[in-house]
Amino acid sequence: MAEFGSMNMTTNTPSATGSGGHDLDVTYKIAGIVGGIVGGIGGFLVALLTLCFGIFKYIEKRHSQHEESGQHSQHEENIEMIQSITDTEITGLQGSGTFEDLQQEIIDSYKETATTIPAHPTLQSRNVGIDQFFIPLHLKKNIPGKTTSERSVTLPEGKIFLDEEQNVILQSLDDLFDQEIVKEIKILLFGGAGTGKSTLLVKVTNSCITLGSKPLHGRFELVLWIKLRHMQQSSCVLDAIFDQILARNTKLTKHKVKGFIDDHESRIAFLLDGVDEIPSHVLQSEEGVYRVQDILHNRVLTQSFVLVTTRPHKMSYVLGGTANFAQVETLGFTPQDRDQYIRLNLPDDADMGEALISYLKDNANLQQMAVVPIISQMLCLVWKNQKSLPERITELYTEFAVALFKRRNKDMSDEQVMSNMMSIIDGLGPVALQGLLDSRGERLMFKESEFQSCLDKGLAVGFVQSEKFQCGPGERVLVTFPHKSIQEYFAACHLVKLPDDDENNFHCQLEQIGECNILAMEYLLRFCCGRSMQAAGLILDHIQEMQGDEMELQRLALLLLFESGSEEFSTKLVRPTRVDCHRNEDLKSLSYYLQHVTPPLEGTIFYMDVRKQELNLLREIYLSDSMESNELILVHYFLSEQEEEELSLLEETLGVVDEQDRAQLGIVVCIEAKSWFDIGRVSHSFFCMQDQIGILGLGMIQRSPDEVVNQVKALEGCRLSYLSLCDTNLHGRVRDVSHISSSLRALLLSECRLVDDDMKDLGSILPTGHALEYLNLDDNAFSLDAVTALTRHLQGLPKLRHLKLRNIGLDAELVRHVVSENLPHLEETEEGEFKA
Repeated sequence: MAEFGSMNMTTNTPSATGSGGHDLDVTYKIAGIVGGIVGGIGGFLVALLTLCFGIFKYIEKRHSQHEESGQHSQHEENIEMIQSITDTEITGLQGSGTFEDLQQEIIDSYKETATTIPAHPTLQSRNVGIDQFFIPLHLKKNIPGKTTSERSVTLPEGKIFLDEEQNVILQSLDDLFDQEIVKEIKILLFGGAGTGKSTLLVKVTNSCITLGSKPLHGRFELVLWIKLRHMQQSSCVLDAIFDQILARNTKLTKHKVKGFIDDHESRIAFLLDGVDEIPSHVLQSEEGVYRVQDILHNRVLTQSFVLVTTRPHKMSYVLGGTANFAQVETLGFTPQDRDQYIRLNLPDDADMGEALISYLKDNANLQQMAVVPIISQMLCLVWKNQKSLPERITELYTEFAVALFKRRNKDMSDEQVMSNMMSIIDGLGPVALQGLLDSRGERLMFKESEFQSCLDKGLAVGFVQSEKFQCGPGERVLVTFPHKSIQEYFAACHLVKLPDDDENNFHCQLEQIGECNILAMEYLLRFCCGRSMQAAGLILDHIQEMQGDEMELQRLALLLLFESGSEEFSTKLVRPTRVDCHRNEDLKSLSYYLQHVTPPLEGTIFYMDVRKQELNLLREIYLSDSMESNELILVHYFLSEQEEEELSLLEETLGVVDEQDRAQLGIVVCIEAKSWFDIGRVSHSFFCMQDQIGILGLGMIQRSPDEVVNQVKALEGCRLSYLSLCDTNLHGRVRDVSHISSSLRALLLSECRLVDDDMKDLGSILPTGHALEYLNLDDNAFSLDAVTALTRHLQGLPKLRHLKLRNIGLDAELVRHVVSENLPHLEETEEGEFKA
């Protein structure tokens, strides 16, 4: 082995000019002399230490000179050459390290970091296995050059049309890496906060573990997953590889890894997660090789595959270079995948998962928002811990806001979180409210200039998102809230502060909510009532003075009362004559009202849609003193998709009603397309319930003809008042449902593919003198002769007072003439609908 002191050190010495270059030459000579004196391995080590010390002092001195002289490029060149020398020397000491070593180290790293995904939006310690819990995302790819201008947006200066790119839906994650589909080797994956971008990259990275050195369909020899939010000092991807992926005791050097990347450039994939999360000063840094901005703008690694993620407001930065990026948007989950995600996250109790899914079906806003993975995750966590969601919607949206904020501010105390979060909301709220109450119609998109403060902070935490749109020959950057209900929440946070600051201004804003838009403002008003008792009282007074649909205004008032949590406000509500509850929250608000209204209601009619998870609410309503003196309480009970003893639970619930009050109770059991049911169990429950209540009915929707016929036959002899068979092909099978009870008061056969021959059979199962009061034959196909024959037959039904013949393939005027001639006691109230 040649002695270190005998090496020709000057051949590797950088070309140094000025003071400092001489120092480095001296250092090399001293190192050589020391190595020659000591000799052998010891000489090598001593000389190497001497050399490293000298280089350090050289760099320090040159950096000082650089600050004085501004000779930046020469300084960088010197540093890179010195780096090369030190890498070479250290490699000789530690071992060379091969490309296969690099591949294996990366795989070993991913086995530690890419096998789990977060199970909580803010707690990093809670994770679950990605193989078990990953749900595919709904991805759509923009088609370059193909646009539509159908979407209009109202801005302060007027209405404009946006040029939006057409798109195709990617059918799987594999499509993202299929060049025949994506066309480009650079992909920009964008989406709002919490839409699954980072999780998708974990899934892609995880695939490299099982596929070894040939990940992603054999296209790439290296997949380098870089979390940009962790790049707090340098924008150099080479630095990030060593900081985030390679082991601390790796034998590989940056010089060696750079060489491997250069040699395999076209066989390497870079997964750059979160351009919107890297600090701007780091992103703009001029130091380092393979800087993030250089990769994005196609100045380096032009042959490598790049998949970069961002929220929409940073898209223009990514697209600002010369690289051609395929643009793919993540929309979160499809509704079906959202439901599957919920089931996976509530695995210990299938009923709990199905109950949450059913709850979402009953709440359109939450159902839409829950396609965003982070919202679904939060809903599952709350549902699992509390067995329900917060009773008041304001509490839930506050939790959403806190979770979004804390994802980007994990180290803040709870007090700091609320203070800083509300500061941002206070800045966004006035714009949110102005958009909702715009005199030209609500606005959900805004110009950046409309936000006087907090826009950047709002973008950073995901409270708003911005996107650049083509608009004719120019471009517009427009800002939106993640969902309309989020905008309404922020608007309410601002509106409820006005009574304290300027009550006249509050009343002016409230006056903009009238009969024409009151129902559209439901969530804004509910959030206001949930955040301020003072605002709740003023809003309920405002509604009490309003004219309009009495039942809808009453339903809204009940919701606002419940959201306020103020029982004394129950006196502000008009006492209802009829109450309709079609959603879970309607039942909650009704239960709350009945507990506090005085004196108890009398003579009111109640119509309620109920599912298994709402039976406790139904029990509370039945037990209320206000239910004792009412005219009718009719419940449509919908069977779930799970195999359970649901009807026995319903029977138990009915058992709480006093015997003398049962005559006013009505139950219609609804068997939908996906409901689980057993003919024997249904029949048994019906024969039990017929003696407990006044009205008993059956509804079957989109079931097979055999299921329908067999269930009706099994109920022969049961005191059935109501029968609805909808969207089932009963052509030629009407005679098979002839086991209809003489007690039947309502028969619905809509969308049953009935024709003239079936009309004759229908007449035979409704003999003269039958007490039927209501007949619905909508959406079938009859001739005028068949309608004439039917209406003549119906003359023999003395109690008939409601007939529906809509969409039966005939001119409405002809139907009207026949009905008025044969059933003159019925008058047309709407086209095809006739009432006594």
